[in-house]
Amino acid sequence: MDEVEQRAPQNPTLADYMPSAGIVGAIFSVITFAIGLAIGYQQIGSEPSGSFLSPTMLGGVVICLVSCLAGALAVWHFTKEVTPFIKLGQGAALGFITGAVMVILTAILGEIWNFIDPSYTENLVEATIANVEAMDLPDSQKDQMIDGMAESVRSQQSFGSQIIWGIPMNGLLNLVTAMIGVKIFAKKENQESF
Repeated sequence: MDEVEQRAPQNPTLADYMPSAGIVGAIFSVITFAIGLAIGYQQIGSEPSGSFLSPTMLGGVVICLVSCLAGALAVWHFTKEVTPFIKLGQGAALGFITGAVMVILTAILGEIWNFIDPSYTENLVEATIANVEAMDLPDSQKDQMIDGMAESVRSQQSFGSQIIWGIPMNGLLNLVTAMIGVKIFAKKENQESF
């Protein structure tokens, strides 16, 4: 029996997925958290531009794109460390678990950061409000945007909100990229077996 056959579990368990999901999820949670902090502090330290494309808005897009890579990289890690054979559904599960790990660890890092810099969220809200006030919009529209953006920033900093919204959203994004990762990184089993 060769090494590949010995390493190929027929039905990987959660314990088989967790090293790949944990390692990749931890790495990407630190990366996305650091990007978010850097962009947040850049927003706090900059003069209000009055632009719709503020650093915070652009940062959200960058963080989303970076975090999407985690699912595919978790599959790559799994195929290198556990078994080169992984089915599409198994890859999808691995991607979702990786996304969930990322969200949980990022939320924990956020809570730790609230102890390090308790004024971060309020300063970010004030910087966001100042940017909206600098926009060339009617006052009623500004007020509506300020209320919405302030609530959005505060809710994004809440542990519960990050978990409730983050796991399904990030999990689904990484589910899709993990399925792509299966097509790229996994070896094909016998085509007749399902």
